[in-house]
Order: sequence, then structure tokens, then C-alpha cells
Amino acid sequence: MKDDKFLWKHDTDDYKEYFSSARTWEQIRCKKEAVNWSDGVWFKQGIPRCTFIVWLAIQNRLPTGDRKRQWGITQGCILCGDRDETRDHLFFACPYFYTIWDRVAGRLIGRRINPDWSDMLRLVCLGAYSLLDQILIRLLFQVIIYHVWRERNLRRHQQGIKGTDQLVCMVNKVVKNRITSLGYKGHHGLEGLMRRWFEVFG
Repeated sequence: MKDDKFLWKHDTDDYKEYFSSARTWEQIRCKKEAVNWSDGVWFKQGIPRCTFIVWLAIQNRLPTGDRKRQWGITQGCILCGDRDETRDHLFFACPYFYTIWDRVAGRLIGRRINPDWSDMLRLVCLGAYSLLDQILIRLLFQVIIYHVWRERNLRRHQQGIKGTDQLVCMVNKVVKNRITSLGYKGHHGLEGLMRRWFEVFG
């Protein structure tokens, strides 16, 4: 007669003597269909703090004016004065945001650029561009959303006002710093990322 022993479930009707955290996670997690925007948000060259804000924006979970109305707070767009501050207004439709987006990303996107959130999200995630251009467009998408959201919050708390020219310079600096930090050199497939940025932005 053999002694009883513990076995770890790895899959249906598949038990092993060793524990696997990956196999356990796959069994207990709630699986959902992949979303079509994931590649445009979660990519290696992204900046984590920017990625997080973009993810919240896509989920429409940022505390914009339309969401604050549910709490009894009336709040318009502090960047342009529009009475209705929504996610779709703030990102792309707001003249402040769109001016920055057009001046920087417009050089890569061309005539397809427009002030519609859904169109731009689709273009950022699924646009048919070269690999270098696609990375730069996605990076710009994140950086501009993050810094415009930050500027919006700073204005709400009377902590200074940056014009569109200053934000454009800041975006340029952040993108260059990010590309530099990636350290692509030699024969790496993305070694030309900084060169492409200088070609576009000058």
C-alpha cells in the first residue's frame, strides 16, 4: 500500500508533484477576450506613468467633468473654457490638446489626423505605419495625454499655466529622453529610432 501524496493541478486531468505559479494563475484568473487597443497601450518603449494614465483614459475612469457631475460637481474644461469636459473632449477635441497633437504627431500621421478620440485611438493601435513610426506615434499618444492631463490638474490647483509651445517642447524632451534611456545601439532593429525622431521633429 502506497502513502498518499500531494499533487499540484497544472491543467484538466494533469497533476504534477511540483508547484507552478504560472499554471496556477492560468486556472484561477478570470479570462476575457483580448481588447483591440492593448498593443497601442502596452508596449516595451512606453513610459509606465504615461501608460497608466492612458489605460485609465481608455477605460474612461479619469475624473473628468462629466464623471464629477455624478457627485454633484459642475466642471468645464479649464484648458479651453468649454462647458462640458468629457474624456473625448479633453483628448483630441479640446483646441489646446489638438494643437499640441497636430504640431507633433501630425508630422507622422499626416492627413489622417483629426480631433476624434475613437478615430485616433484606432489609428494609434492599428495604423499601418513603419515600425519606427508606429512606436513614435504610440509614444506621443501616451506622452501628450499624460502631460495635458497633468497640465489640466495643475491649472485646477492654480499651480501655473503652460502654453502649447511649452508643452510641445516638453513632449519633445520627454520623447528624446525615453529613446535615449532605451539604449538601442549597433545592429538592433530599433537603433534608428532617435534618428527617425530627429527627421520628423527636427
